[in-house]
Amino acid sequence: MCRSCFNLILITIFAISFSLSASAQSLFSRQQGISNVPERGLVIVAGGGIAAIKSDICGSWGCNNFGPNVSVGALYKLTPYVGVGGSIDYNRLGATEKDPSRSLNITFQSEVIEVSATAVLNLLDSYAGSANYRSSRKRFLVPYIRAGIGFVYYTPTSFPGDGDLNDSQITYDPLRKYPAIAAVVPVAGGLRFRLNDEVSLAGELIYHVTTTDYLDNIGGSIGNPGNKDHYGVAAIKVMYTPVVKNKIFSRKYER
Repeated sequence: MCRSCFNLILITIFAISFSLSASAQSLFSRQQGISNVPERGLVIVAGGGIAAIKSDICGSWGCNNFGPNVSVGALYKLTPYVGVGGSIDYNRLGATEKDPSRSLNITFQSEVIEVSATAVLNLLDSYAGSANYRSSRKRFLVPYIRAGIGFVYYTPTSFPGDGDLNDSQITYDPLRKYPAIAAVVPVAGGLRFRLNDEVSLAGELIYHVTTTDYLDNIGGSIGNPGNKDHYGVAAIKVMYTPVVKNKIFSRKYER
């Protein structure tokens, strides 16, 4: 997909996120963030965004052919500050070589499936209150960071020119056997907006450090053998927390 299309999609995603967050903030202010649901337990996470690569033939935004990112996973909140989680992500990476000193005349597209486990640290307590009010008041906005380890299962295809893979009549030979597997370390930061006890919305930036130099099907023989291929993702995620009601207290309040 063209770079301008992805820029438009990214702007639209963040506009929708801002609109929903503003509406939720208004509702949150009226309800004062009061909740009887503890800030622990299982959270189901799904999201989408755009992905870009930093490789031997592309080290900046200008040469990237931005691709989609789709993810699904789960998070378990251990405390109001700490959680552990895992996810499966699909990323399509691509770029065109634009270094005039090399002029390889090459473009690539890589299909990447990532499986990772991460630890999450909230930079603010999920509860907004203090003293006797702490257990029932939750913050609307919580910044967080996360890091972990996993692996990527990837299949790159390179071809001449600067067009699209579907339009190319020629593809270059693979430099190794694909699909291939490599280790990955995802490092991320984000902002989580609490909409209600069950649903939160998060904007997140993730940088993935890999152990492979073949995400672009270039490798050290043609590119720089000292530099591995890394990629970044900008995503919007929806977090759903199943709420289990306490039947004893529910009957009590119904009487």
